[in-house]
Amino acid sequence: MSNDPIAIFDSGLGSLSIIKELRSVIPSENIIYLADTKNFPYGTKSPERLREIMIRTIKSLEFYDPKLIIVASYTPSVQCLTSIKKCTSVPVLGIKPPLAKAALLTKKGHIGIMATESTLQSNQLQQQIAKELPQKIFVSKINASPLIETIEDCSFINSSKVRKSVMQETLGAPPRDNIDVIALCSTHLTLIKDYFDSLYSNIIFIDATRNAAKDAEKFLKDGNILKKARPRKTRVFTTGDKKSFHDVLEQMGFKYKVEAFHASI
Repeated sequence: MSNDPIAIFDSGLGSLSIIKELRSVIPSENIIYLADTKNFPYGTKSPERLREIMIRTIKSLEFYDPKLIIVASYTPSVQCLTSIKKCTSVPVLGIKPPLAKAALLTKKGHIGIMATESTLQSNQLQQQIAKELPQKIFVSKINASPLIETIEDCSFINSSKVRKSVMQETLGAPPRDNIDVIALCSTHLTLIKDYFDSLYSNIIFIDATRNAAKDAEKFLKDGNILKKARPRKTRVFTTGDKKSFHDVLEQMGFKYKVEAFHASI
């Protein structure tokens, strides 16, 4: 079973940020990466539709006999992870907004949560805020859905004009100087963390991709199914157009063969 793959999926490029951490933490693992571009973005779906997509995708991934499935998106991880775990016998992990870490790092008592619109509006996120953040910490919710769309289609990477415009639209111009920590609660946003760090030196940007990789490592070690020796394999699938997604990956600096993925139910 240790040679069985880890399956990881998101609505597009976001999984890449967790795959990078997985390759650092557990470098020998075989990985199946599914970019569910047909359903991009997850962040605009209703909770009911999102849960339907998650269940169909996970059931389809069972065909590849994964030893672990990682939902590499904060939106379903926040809104419906508990319920979708019940649809499969394969262990499922998600990714959790790093709110407790943000609370430890803030000096001004004011943090930002940058996420998709549906994540920000969800009752589940509000419950996590109430549970993990002291009442004295003020929280600003920042809708990053437009920014995420520019990352997915590579216009953020390819156009300085788009970069400047969408950054100012998302964070404000000048940025809110009373926020000193922002939690990047989209795996797409982690892909451009270097841009945030360089443009807003007065703000600490954090994410949870490393935590997700360490959670996967712990699960595999606890189950004695960690793959310790190479070679390793990475297979990339998309629910959308293969060539289009291959071109996007190349623009992001990744050279993978892309295969078509078809949901089984």
